[in-house]
This record gives sequence, C-alpha cells and structure tokens, in this order.
Amino acid sequence: MAGNQTKKRVSIVQVELVKESSFLYKSRFCSSPESAYELFAPFVEKKDREHLVVAGLNTKAEPTIIHVAHIGTVNQSIAMPREILKPLLLSNSVACIVCHNHPSGNVEPSETDIAFTRKLNEACELLNITLQDHLIIGSNGDYYSFRSEGYL
Repeated sequence: MAGNQTKKRVSIVQVELVKESSFLYKSRFCSSPESAYELFAPFVEKKDREHLVVAGLNTKAEPTIIHVAHIGTVNQSIAMPREILKPLLLSNSVACIVCHNHPSGNVEPSETDIAFTRKLNEACELLNITLQDHLIIGSNGDYYSFRSEGYL
C-alpha cells in the first residue's frame, strides 16, 4: 500500500524582513515610559480605531524596528502574540515594547488588555525576548504604562 501513495510537494522557502521606510527617533534610546510614548505617539495617538504597534529593541535599548501588528475597531484590537513576535524574531530583537491606543481617550486598561499583556509576556519569555513595557495611549497626550503600574 505504501507504494501507491501520492507524493506530497513541500515548498522550500526563504523568510525575510522587508523595510518599508524609516524615520529619525530623536531620543535614540527607549528605556522609559516617557521615551516609549515619544516613539509610539505619532503612530497611534490620533487614530480613530485601535492600532497595536510593536517596537523591537537591540541590547542597548535602541529601537530598530516598528511594526503595526494589528488595526482593530473603535474599541478593540484582537492581536495574537505570533503576529507581534514574528517581526521581532526576524529582526533579531532582544526586547520589545508594545503599544496600543484607546480612541476614547480613556487610558485605563480593560481586563482584556491585562490578560493580553500577561499572555504576551509569557510568549516573549519562551523566546528569550524581554517585554519591556506595554503602553496604552489616549488621544490627549495621556498614556498608561503596564511596567510602571506593576503588571510587568
């Protein structure tokens, strides 16, 4: 019977990270909630829907990549850790900061935000990537840092 089986074609692939553009980050290092806010605010602060963005960091806490991992609705963004971690692995990041916005302006985390942060932190730990912080940015310059509030 083994001789009659149809052969399966297996693809040989190459994976690469594609640079779309770049920008100058004046702070250079991203090692505090304030510097993370400065990095992420231009990407999420005035958006009308939730955007989840990740920054990959090198060993000196310098951001090397920024990736928009998910764009959601006016009140939710359902991103999976795999979409967040993929660009970090491809760029050899050793740490990351995740950020999402609350278009309502209220930066208090929901239970879903808290559970997501814990799940992402566990996934990062498995891959030896440090989740340095998770920020929630409102629409008026306000932000919430999970690290500062003791969740990380």
